[in-house]
Amino acid sequence: MSKFVRVKTQLRDPALIKQALDDLRIRYKENERYTHRWSGYSGTVPFLLEHNRVTFALRPSADESFEVIGDEMQMRTIRAAMDQVEQRYAYHSVLTETTKAGFELVEESVGRDNVIRLTVRRWG
Repeated sequence: MSKFVRVKTQLRDPALIKQALDDLRIRYKENERYTHRWSGYSGTVPFLLEHNRVTFALRPSADESFEVIGDEMQMRTIRAAMDQVEQRYAYHSVLTETTKAGFELVEESVGRDNVIRLTVRRWG
């Protein structure tokens, strides 16, 4: 039997989450109802995601970060999608903070290991 699962993330900023989802072309709806048919959980969530025919959600947790909620039997697909979302979220977070600090992106590359390398510089 399937179980309802919650997984903590470090995601906090909804705007950066949207940018990450858009970059990855992961379909999502905002402020939609998510229902887990086996546990009986049902509620409105800020982000209802669909990836590879799997539906899961992001909702705020007590510590003001977002948590992933979904079905235990689909966690492999959910984790794979969330690994990518978290990487793109971190990318946008770094760019936002470095820009605020007066830095400019000079170079960006992605290695064979899918690690994103950014070179930033501050003139002056």
